[in-house]
Amino acid sequence: MLSEENKHEYLKDVYAAWLGKVIGVRLGSPVENWSHEKIMSFYPDEEGYLVDYDIYAADDDTNGPLFFVRALLDNEEITAETIGETFLNYLQEYKGFFWWGGVGVSTEHTAYENLKKGIKAPLSGSIETNGQTMAEQIGGQIFSDCWAYVAGYDVQRAVDLAAMASSVTHDRNGIEGGKFVAAAITLAMKEKDIHKVIEDALEYLNKDLEYYQVAREILSFYENNKEDWQKCLSYIQKNHGYDKYPGTCHIIPNMALMIMAMSYGEGDFSRTLVMLNRSGWDTDCNCGNVGSIMGALVGLKGIDEKWITPINDVLNASSAIGFLNIQTVSESAKLFTKLAYKLEGLKEPFFPLFELPYATKGIRCESGSASVKDYSLHVESRDIYAYAYYLSKDIYDARYDPEFSAILNPNDRIEVSLKCEESQVYTFYMEDCDRLVYEYDTVPKDGKIFFDLPYGKNMVVHKAGLKAYYPYEIEDVRVLHRPMIEHDFTSFSYEHYGPRYAGSFMNNIRSYVGHSGDWKLSGGLLGTSKEHGLISNGCYGNRYHELSWTFEPIQGEEHLLIFNMKGYLDRYGVGLRNDELVLVEYKEEERTIASYPLSWDKGKIYELTLKDETDRLLVKFDGKEYAFEKTELRDLYGFALGKEGQSRTLSFKARY
Repeated sequence: MLSEENKHEYLKDVYAAWLGKVIGVRLGSPVENWSHEKIMSFYPDEEGYLVDYDIYAADDDTNGPLFFVRALLDNEEITAETIGETFLNYLQEYKGFFWWGGVGVSTEHTAYENLKKGIKAPLSGSIETNGQTMAEQIGGQIFSDCWAYVAGYDVQRAVDLAAMASSVTHDRNGIEGGKFVAAAITLAMKEKDIHKVIEDALEYLNKDLEYYQVAREILSFYENNKEDWQKCLSYIQKNHGYDKYPGTCHIIPNMALMIMAMSYGEGDFSRTLVMLNRSGWDTDCNCGNVGSIMGALVGLKGIDEKWITPINDVLNASSAIGFLNIQTVSESAKLFTKLAYKLEGLKEPFFPLFELPYATKGIRCESGSASVKDYSLHVESRDIYAYAYYLSKDIYDARYDPEFSAILNPNDRIEVSLKCEESQVYTFYMEDCDRLVYEYDTVPKDGKIFFDLPYGKNMVVHKAGLKAYYPYEIEDVRVLHRPMIEHDFTSFSYEHYGPRYAGSFMNNIRSYVGHSGDWKLSGGLLGTSKEHGLISNGCYGNRYHELSWTFEPIQGEEHLLIFNMKGYLDRYGVGLRNDELVLVEYKEEERTIASYPLSWDKGKIYELTLKDETDRLLVKFDGKEYAFEKTELRDLYGFALGKEGQSRTLSFKARY
């Protein structure tokens, strides 16, 4: 059971399992959907990663665990319905996150459309709604690792949560896969015999369903043919190949390979994953799930560093919340752990920034090294830096369409706690996305140094770094968010990230993430919508005193400045709707807080200013002032359109 005393142990168990997941996804991605024969012809002897990704863009297998658990952050009580709402809150429409292969083809796409139409989970993923083929594809399995991470060693809790979450998109065997993965990871944190882990995990499944029966069949084959895993692979290809099951990526063939690899791998992390990856089919999903089970089983000491160090703690995603798309393995492991304590009804634990081995926070060195030891980052490099935002040259590809918002903004203050045996001057530096570099020399005071980021028109922070002559240790880094933003969209920039995972090219408006609608730079930021449109920027924790929006409503009856945004179903808007100036709250359902009659013209340029005053929210529009009830200006900001809308934003300013 969880307790204050074992919080460090539990965090390391979760970290090892999550790291195993990330490793497996990274290993399997280059050969996803390849056959065993094709993989062996291209990579006959490879025992490590097949591609040197350096900074890996994003993947659906890690997107799911990162964001679905946020249902626990956003709700006091978690149900299938609240997890379904989490889908709508954090996903962009029709891009990123997972495979948008079409309704009736992609299970997740199909379920998303159901949720949009008001079909609540679990009906959204049921056989009754979607048919058996859709319900028994692989997605219910590949996203379920996270429910083990938040279960606090409680296997039944992990299974129940996984079944609940899987039911949003899947049914029957699709749910059984989620239950198996969650149970196996939770069991593996304590039981160190992989064969017993598999046996015990299967006891949580429905024995009348094919998932359980085929798993038993593969285990029986293993018992009678322990000497040759390829003989088992041939058996699976013949009896449970893709040709035996409907749909694009059925759960049963891939589960059979997972059981095979774990059985023949005999508890060896590397041997198991390499074997599984060579077997083909849905390699990144299979290796991700098994990597998580094996990571929980062997712990950090059982994972070769060759798998860990290339990751550099970097974990990117592709959600509708751009700054959350820049994460780290270690900090997300801490989030899972804190959610486990929340579920258990215990006080949220505190962990030092550099609590975990390999938790480099994505810090890179121009030369020398930076490594974690004794709760500090030991720096033996004269120049280190970390990315606050990715330009196209920084990431390997546009896999799963990641769009980023900078995690640092102009005028933010960075505070670093450090120690050094030598007295020395440190040079903070920041590089913006136009490659302009700003430097500032400082000396520690009480073991701390500070750096206030500069600000200017169209400035987006690309990276921040530190230079020093002698080795030193970083004990903590804190950021005080106090943004000063000025964007002139008549002279703004795109990021050309290159080929997308599913074809075409990915071009993003710098630091802005489009949820819905079409957004491009054309004489300003031009947005067009059919049903609705939304684009956003910023970070949680941002505080603003004043927002100023210059825009031209071109078509449609709704044009809003968005603020206080945490997700699509959690935001405020102020602006034009029909013949009114409105303040609107979106909390799952839309509510108009207040409105004023107003005459406005399409094709005319307006400035709307929103100011946080002591006892009210003051809106200035077209030379007149309007008072609304007090609402803080914080978190993400953006621009929204209603049905059949079009507007052009010329400029935007935010003042801390």
